[in-house]
Amino acid sequence: MKNKILVCYKSVTGFTKGYAEMIAREIECAIRDVKDVTPEILSQYDIVVFGSRFHAGTVDGLKRIKDYVEKSKVKNFIIFATGAMPNAAEGTIRQAWENNLNSDELIHIPHFYMPGGLCYEKMPLSEKILMKTFAAVMKKKLRKKKDKTEEERQFERVISTSYDISSKEYVKPLISLLKEKYM
Repeated sequence: MKNKILVCYKSVTGFTKGYAEMIAREIECAIRDVKDVTPEILSQYDIVVFGSRFHAGTVDGLKRIKDYVEKSKVKNFIIFATGAMPNAAEGTIRQAWENNLNSDELIHIPHFYMPGGLCYEKMPLSEKILMKTFAAVMKKKLRKKKDKTEEERQFERVISTSYDISSKEYVKPLISLLKEKYM
């Protein structure tokens, strides 16, 4: 007998794992770290929900999981990505999706963004150094700018320290899709 839904995730600092756990609890389905996923495992499910972070403009691990989904013949694939940007950064988020999904995938693969935050304490050292350097450069650049947008002001405030803006509210659209279309 086939299991219906699998939520698999790749998480570095915990935000994506937290969202994956919220989704799995809400719809009472299987959940796995992507490290423990193979095409054979995916083939046991009708629906695969994959979550990861936006990292350097890409959804971390998306290429690999798309390959697995194709090999497994899973018919329904849903993606969610987490990041440090608030939902108000719609243009940036839309551009990130366009960089990760082709035009056909943008139409046919449901995809969701869920703000998480930054957790410098759990970041690998190399990423922490890059992020702190990026923050310093951006803050210096923004200090010189006179007419900052609200998005730029907010970015300037939060980039230097750890913060958590994750919320159960952000999983509701994905949960609604699953309940309305697949359950």
